[in-house]
Amino acid sequence: MSKDRSKCAYCGRPASTSDHVPPESLFTPPRPSNLITVPACGDCNHGASDDDEVFRNELTIMAGSFRESANAAERLQPTMRAILRKRATRENIVSAAKPVERYSMGGIYLGRGYAVPLNSDAHKRVLTRIVRGLYWNQTGNSLANDVHIDLMSIDKTTPNWQAIFDIPRRLRLQNVFVGDGDTFQYFWGNARDDPIRSVWLLMFFKGPSAQIILATTSMARSGTELETA
Repeated sequence: MSKDRSKCAYCGRPASTSDHVPPESLFTPPRPSNLITVPACGDCNHGASDDDEVFRNELTIMAGSFRESANAAERLQPTMRAILRKRATRENIVSAAKPVERYSMGGIYLGRGYAVPLNSDAHKRVLTRIVRGLYWNQTGNSLANDVHIDLMSIDKTTPNWQAIFDIPRRLRLQNVFVGDGDTFQYFWGNARDDPIRSVWLLMFFKGPSAQIILATTSMARSGTELETA
């Protein structure tokens, strides 16, 4: 499949750089050789750096503080050092973090870690950009500005949340790993009669504290908030 890298994958304007999807800073050096990059204009790429930092910080703290993800645990110390260097970030994240006790689904005590309040606006923007970038990477086409992306965060405290993994099997979604898949992997598929309609299951930091997002794209207007289910 030929992909036109001369145009931004997000807005269609002339591309002058490349953007990592998801943000490169999520991955521990040495980074995987198959990191996903898409063409981007300067505004779409550099304008998202603050959101990327918030997204990385919060996901790393949630997954790394419980040491349930080796990759997240490795990123935790450099992430905390970066947070402590910035007063505003330190106040927003560190001061708001609360120690919590965690148990496995089988009732096994997992120890203490930190829970941080999520910046839902930043997460929504990053996740929307990830879906748009991955769509371009898989199809070679950009999603138009009027395509709507619905995002749903999977709440693993709800009963039978594992049923979300029936979706890839039922819809025969393709599974794509970046590196070994422990930091990031996703399932995806789109409708043959309407390629704009697509389904994405994104998994960050595989393990009990994994952040799992279900995303769909369509032309029909629907909810735009980052919901929890």
